[in-house]
Amino acid sequence: MGLFSKEACTFCGTEVGALKRSKLATKEFICNECKHKTNYFARMSYTSKDNAQLMMDNLGQEAADFEASFDAAEGRFARAERSFNTWDLGSKRVHYRCNTTIGAFQINMSEMSRYEHIPVFWFEKMMPYEFRSEGESEFFTRRSEITNPNAEYVQVEESKGDDGKVNRCVLTIPYDDICIREIRFESEVSGADGVRAFHDLANRINSDRIAWLGKAEFDLERKSRMQVRNLGDTAAAALKAAVKGENVKEVVKEGIETANAIEEGKVKQGFFGKLFKK
Repeated sequence: MGLFSKEACTFCGTEVGALKRSKLATKEFICNECKHKTNYFARMSYTSKDNAQLMMDNLGQEAADFEASFDAAEGRFARAERSFNTWDLGSKRVHYRCNTTIGAFQINMSEMSRYEHIPVFWFEKMMPYEFRSEGESEFFTRRSEITNPNAEYVQVEESKGDDGKVNRCVLTIPYDDICIREIRFESEVSGADGVRAFHDLANRINSDRIAWLGKAEFDLERKSRMQVRNLGDTAAAALKAAVKGENVKEVVKEGIETANAIEEGKVKQGFFGKLFKK
């Protein structure tokens, strides 16, 4: 199989040469055009045919849902910036935005211009990769690591030249996914400002992850308070219905429906503790 030999893409059937294709983990080939429908940061050598197809099917909807999530962002600790912020990492210009309400972020670069979708990443997966064999279910077996608020998973490594000055930086975002084991940016840098940009982006992503964890804890406490309030309101309403000879079962049923709505985030609490359906 030489440089000029052609192989058929397993998705579209187009025969392409070695420079216009990649080999999947399951030994099939994917052409560059079909590859551009997947996640830019996915390594094809880690990616099976089924997982590549899954990316093609889901990336567009994930990007649309992420865009829509900015309209629904709310609450303490929420950080949702629809506009991208930009960091110049040496020769790479990296654009980043996040929504801590849903715990997701996006990264974009000029190198990704041929890809159909800007991928969405999740803070809960932003941790050192844990190997799972193909088809193994993805349970969070290391939940204690995910919820560690002090962990700063995004790291910057510096390399120095003969003059003792930093001349290259590598920023690594570990990612626990079957197709993506890290998101990595590497470039030569010149001067303290170039080095600082790498550390500034790393600090921003780490702080956004911490904000997401803080909001998740706050939301859990808020839901618990609302559930207690709903329980009290339901008990009082049931007692009142019983005294009046009304249908107690209907009151209890409404209380259960409200409890479910609280868990789904469809109820808000007013200033004086009163619960309102959204």
